[in-house]
Amino acid sequence: MIDDDFSDAARRQTAANVLQCLTMLAEEAGNLNLPRTLLALRKAIRACHAEQVRPMAAPRIRRHSVLH
Repeated sequence: MIDDDFSDAARRQTAANVLQCLTMLAEEAGNLNLPRTLLALRKAIRACHAEQVRPMAAPRIRRHSVLH
């Protein structure tokens, strides 16, 4: 989901911060010998890397539907 209120630079910086946090958590999971947590964090890191190299989608027009 893309929030239209943030600029591309702000979204990229936020993504970089999330990636940095995941990396630090993965290092700590390795230090604490938590193999399943480490594996899950590595998968999340790979997903974040894949998301960063993917081009940003054009913002979608928000349509509001009213249920009667």
